[in-house]
Amino acid sequence: MKSFAKKLNTPWVIVLCNFVIAALVHAILIAEFAVSLGLMVAVVIVMLALDRYGIIHALFEAYTAQKKTAIISGIFLVIAIPISLTNNNYIGHIATMAVIYSIACLGLNFQMGSTDMTNFAPAAFMGIGAYSVAICTTMFNTSPWVGMLLGMVVAGAFGFIIGLPTLKTKGYYLSLVTMAVQIAFTQLIYNLPAIGGANGISGVPKYALFGLDLYKKYTIAGIKFAPQIPYLLLCIAFLILATFVAMRVYHSRTGLSLNAIAQDEIAANCLGVHVPRQKLFAFVIGGVFCGLAGSLFVGLDSYAGPGSYNFSKSLMLICMVILGGMDNSIGIIVGAFLLTIISEKLRDFADFQQLVYGLILVIMLIVRPNGIIPKRVRNYCGVSCRRPMCAAKAADVVEESSTGA
Repeated sequence: MKSFAKKLNTPWVIVLCNFVIAALVHAILIAEFAVSLGLMVAVVIVMLALDRYGIIHALFEAYTAQKKTAIISGIFLVIAIPISLTNNNYIGHIATMAVIYSIACLGLNFQMGSTDMTNFAPAAFMGIGAYSVAICTTMFNTSPWVGMLLGMVVAGAFGFIIGLPTLKTKGYYLSLVTMAVQIAFTQLIYNLPAIGGANGISGVPKYALFGLDLYKKYTIAGIKFAPQIPYLLLCIAFLILATFVAMRVYHSRTGLSLNAIAQDEIAANCLGVHVPRQKLFAFVIGGVFCGLAGSLFVGLDSYAGPGSYNFSKSLMLICMVILGGMDNSIGIIVGAFLLTIISEKLRDFADFQQLVYGLILVIMLIVRPNGIIPKRVRNYCGVSCRRPMCAAKAADVVEESSTGA
């Protein structure tokens, strides 16, 4: 197996893997519902089979070793996918939603995956970001970017406030507290006429950058592009930034502290981990991520309403995290993309969407409780050393010295 893993550790293998992933994403997006669903099922089965034989782990190690090649080729393909969608408005809308939900799920993972705190209110944090942009632009005539910054700050502050009463609760009681917060938020925005009440706020201005509209049809070299394409590229840029931050936190001492709390709070406290502070950090940074996702979501629909950020949306985000694999950023993005495409292509069967979510959740919990791409064994050396392979090299040195002795 080690020899096979070494064969995978080449730049050409990484480029080929990125190309295959991009081709699959493109095919799943543009295909009809039956073909798209079949492709997703086939991809999940293949990934589970590869993980069973350790190939997924070997690929992760190869990506870590060939980081520059993976980043350069990945960025090129990430830009190529939106461009390849051309004038397909519907597919562009689905792809943008998948990217936005991925950002929200990365924020939710800080609580559910890293710290083992089930949060049933991620949609409420998204709603705060969305309503911040809507209120700033429609009532105070400010830029949507100001509303985005305000939404992230308010969502983070809301996470701090919600985190305070949950410090002494855990398990089912914590879940009930967050569930009550989500229901209270939905009822609050339903019954506040100042922010539109049940009708919400419509006509929210679109984002623009340096005078360039980010939601507009452009024709380049005779090719007409869907109006969502510029906005999709913006959302992808935010997703890359969010993924980078999430991975840096995971490989930091803070990430270790969050995992220690998830395993045993008492043991973590005995080891010097400030449990209340770390829990609040998980709620705050998760709130900031969800607030960013909500700010982007309102820029896609130009509408902020209570129906877009209710309890069912929170359940969908939770299903995405569980489906992809908790405490694994790549797995979470995979779960968000798969479930977004399934839900959007089931629009004709809207009455059965909740049934589909339930079936997917039950099947995954029985067949694959850790998700499609489960949490990997942490490289503890990565916390204090910049080179991710330093632990393996150190182990080889120790083995050689012991053999020589």
